[in-house]
Amino acid sequence: MRAKLKLLAAFVAVYLSWDAYALAYPIIGRWSVNVLPYFLKLPLTSCHFERSIVEWTVSKGTLHRLMRVIYNTGFSGSMFLTLLLVIRDERLSWGLIRRYALTFSILAVSFALFHVYAPHMVYSLPERYAPNNALTPPEFVFPSPHCAVAFVSLMTVWKERGLPAWLLKAYLLLVPVSTVLLGEHWVWDVLGGLAVAALAVLLEKRV
Repeated sequence: MRAKLKLLAAFVAVYLSWDAYALAYPIIGRWSVNVLPYFLKLPLTSCHFERSIVEWTVSKGTLHRLMRVIYNTGFSGSMFLTLLLVIRDERLSWGLIRRYALTFSILAVSFALFHVYAPHMVYSLPERYAPNNALTPPEFVFPSPHCAVAFVSLMTVWKERGLPAWLLKAYLLLVPVSTVLLGEHWVWDVLGGLAVAALAVLLEKRV
């Protein structure tokens, strides 16, 4: 029981560390370089591309609602649901926590150095977007924190079997999809999140 409480305390501490970073970002990110002008020269970043994706998603009522639920729960849901699945395995649980910590560290350095803005902040898209708040600075776009956390979770539970594991894996795969279909992130943000996750897992395995 004590071991489980220690594990949960570490998990909550890592989770809250990202909120703490977000609150401190107005100071930390003061020297972050806006690379959006260069970013928009990449393929799959045009207004036509983004508007077409979001218009199609919005036109599919049920799909649109599903994607919105998945996106809104994607960051916290990926972490808590994954821990819930693997908590019976202490070794795997501690590995997961270390991977999240490494993911947040890589993202923190990235956002301190450079940033871009989300498609819906660059273009007028046919969707309703929640305003940014203190915990979701508008610069937290590339790499995508949603996608990085989802991919780390997916890599951790990939070999797990059983219905709960398969349902979780389906959810985790849909998190990156939702970010693009809703215009919350660029395609490149997803790939950046995948790269961050892969690096975090690689580093954790070598610790």
